[in-house]
Amino acid sequence: MARLNSFSVMVVAAMLLAFVVVAKQDFNSLIICSNKLKPNCGEEIFMNIFGHSSKPVSDYCCYSLARIGLTCHNKLFDNIVDSQPGYKSNETITRPRSVQIWNKCSLVAGPVPPAA
Repeated sequence: MARLNSFSVMVVAAMLLAFVVVAKQDFNSLIICSNKLKPNCGEEIFMNIFGHSSKPVSDYCCYSLARIGLTCHNKLFDNIVDSQPGYKSNETITRPRSVQIWNKCSLVAGPVPPAA
C-alpha cells in the first residue's frame, strides 16, 4: 500500500512539474508574441476588440498584426479572456470582433512574411 501511495505522489508531482513547465512556455510565447507588435498597436488592437474604440485599426497596425500571425493573435486574445474575469463574460461579443479584426488586417496586409 505504501508503494502505491509513493507512486501516486510521484505521478502527481510529475504532472504538476509538467504543468508548470508548459505554463512557463506559454507565458514566454505570449511575451514573444506581444513584443513583435509595433509600438501602440497592441493598445489600438486591444481597444478595438475589448473597448469601445470608434477608430478602426490602422493599416500600420494591421501590418503589424498580420506579421505576428494568427496563432499569436489567438494566444493573446485567449490569454486576456482566460486570465481577466471581466473579459470572460463578454467573450461572445469580443471573439467575433477579434476574428473580424484579424480578417480585415489579413486582407489589408496581404501575404506577409512572419516576423523573425
